[in-house]
Amino acid sequence: MPSSRSSYQDGSLERVSRAKGPHVWVYRWRELQPDGSRVQKKKVVGTLKEYPKLADAKQAVSNLRAEINAPIQKGGRTTVLDAWGHFQAHELRDPDIARAESTIDNYEDLFRVHIIPKWGSVALDDVKAVEVEKWLRTLTQVIPAWRRAKVGSTVPKPTTKLAPGSKAKIKSRMHTLFAHAKRHELCEKNPIEDIRQGSKRVRKPTTLAIDEVKGIMYQVTSQAIRVAILVAAVTGFRRSEIRGLKWKDIDFSGWTITPIRGSIRKHLSNLKNEGSGATVPIPEALVVALQQWRSECLYPGDEDWVFASVQTAGKSPLWLDAALQRQLRPAAVRAGITKHVGWHTFRHSLATLLVKKKEGIKVVQELMRHADSRTTLDIYAQSDDEDKRAAQQHVSGLFIVDQAS
Repeated sequence: MPSSRSSYQDGSLERVSRAKGPHVWVYRWRELQPDGSRVQKKKVVGTLKEYPKLADAKQAVSNLRAEINAPIQKGGRTTVLDAWGHFQAHELRDPDIARAESTIDNYEDLFRVHIIPKWGSVALDDVKAVEVEKWLRTLTQVIPAWRRAKVGSTVPKPTTKLAPGSKAKIKSRMHTLFAHAKRHELCEKNPIEDIRQGSKRVRKPTTLAIDEVKGIMYQVTSQAIRVAILVAAVTGFRRSEIRGLKWKDIDFSGWTITPIRGSIRKHLSNLKNEGSGATVPIPEALVVALQQWRSECLYPGDEDWVFASVQTAGKSPLWLDAALQRQLRPAAVRAGITKHVGWHTFRHSLATLLVKKKEGIKVVQELMRHADSRTTLDIYAQSDDEDKRAAQQHVSGLFIVDQAS
C-alpha cells in the first residue's frame, strides 16, 4: 500500500523577535493526525547568532523537514515521497558531494512544484518509464510567485509547454533520486534510465547588433540597469557573474575586471569553470562609466556590490530576473525590438560580433572565458544572413548564363 501522506510540505521559517535575548529562527509546519486532520506545530531552530543568515537556518532544518514528511506507512512499500525525504536527510546536503546552494534550491523547487504532486504517493517499484515519459511531455511552465504578484506584468501563460531543457533537468533529478533509493535498497531498479528526453533548444539564441543594444539602453530608466547592460554587452559576463561583482573586483587603474564569485538567487556560487575566473581587460569607456556609477550609487565601498539592491540596504545585489521583466524587456519593446531578449543575449551577441570582425578564435575563447573553443564556435558565435550571402558569392560563377540580347 502507498503512503497515506499525499503532499510534501516545506513548512515555513521566519525570524522572530523576543522581549529578552537575541532574535530566533522559528520553523512552523502542520502535522498530520491519525484522524486525517492537521495540527499547527512550531519549533525554535536557534538564535540569529547561531544562524546569522536565512540559508544557514534553512540548512539546519533540512533533517527536521525530512522527518516531518516521513510517511505513515501501510504495508512497508516505499513511495517517491519517502525516498525524497530519505534523500534530503542523507544526500542532498552531503558535504562530500558539495552541491551548490543554487543546485539544492533547484532540487527542492522541481520536487515541490512538479515531481511530488504527481508521483509523491506512488510506490517506487510502481513508477514506470513509459508513464514518466508521457507525463514529461505534458508539463507546462509554472509562473513564479514574484511575477504573479506584479499587476500587468508580461508572464507566460500556464499552458505554455515546459522547454525540453527543463524537462531534461526534471528527468535528471528523478534519476538521481532513484539511484539514491537503489543504492540504499529502497527499490530494485531505476526506471528513469529508460526514459527518452532530449534537451534541444526551443529557439535559436538571439543576438543583437550594437545599435539595438544602444536602443535598449536608451529606453531603460534605471541607471543601475543601464550600466549592468553595458557590462554584459562589453564583457560577455554571465548574469550570475554580473550580480556577483564587487567594487574590489574592478582594477580601475589597470582597466580590468576579475570575476571572483557568482550570485544566484540568495546564494553566492562558484564560477562555472576554472577559466571563468580569468581577468578580463575592459576599454577606457567602460572604466569611465563604472567610475561615474560608483560616484552616484549608494554603496561605493570596496566590499559593496557593484549593483547593490536598495531594498536590502545594499546587503544583496539587484535581482536581475526581476529587472529583466520590469526594465529590460519593456525597454526592448519600446525600442522596436521584437527579438526574445535575455541577459545571456548580450553574451551571445559579443561572441558573434567578435567572430564576425575576424578576431582570432583563441582571443574570442579567452574573452568569453570558455573552457573549450568548440563552445565558442558551435554555440555562441552565429553568422547573419549578410555573411551567408557573401560566402555564397564564392560559387556565384556556377549561375552565370547567357542572356538574350
